[in-house]
Amino acid sequence: MFDVRNIEYKDPIEEEWEKFQKEIKEEATASAEIIAGEQEEATAERQIDEIDEQIRIWSKVLDLELKKEETKKTKQDLEKMSEDEKGDSDNEDDIDEFLDWRAKKSYS
Repeated sequence: MFDVRNIEYKDPIEEEWEKFQKEIKEEATASAEIIAGEQEEATAERQIDEIDEQIRIWSKVLDLELKKEETKKTKQDLEKMSEDEKGDSDNEDDIDEFLDWRAKKSYS
């Protein structure tokens, strides 16, 4: 439709409707960008939390490994001390025999 001045006539309601739809589309795009950004941030936070959890668990594993090594070393030390004490005990028995002057054994 054209008006008297040969300019296309636009219905004001139709123009308002198109403007409204354009604004809604722009806001929807902005909203989608915000949501995408929040999702990326949430994903990054979740990954950081998972990495922190893995670090904590690996720390426990390393602590247990150190404890295992300490226990193993302590066990070896105790076994060595036990063997040394056994050897010392045998030596003490031999010394006691030599020092027992009443024994009727002759040593050569």
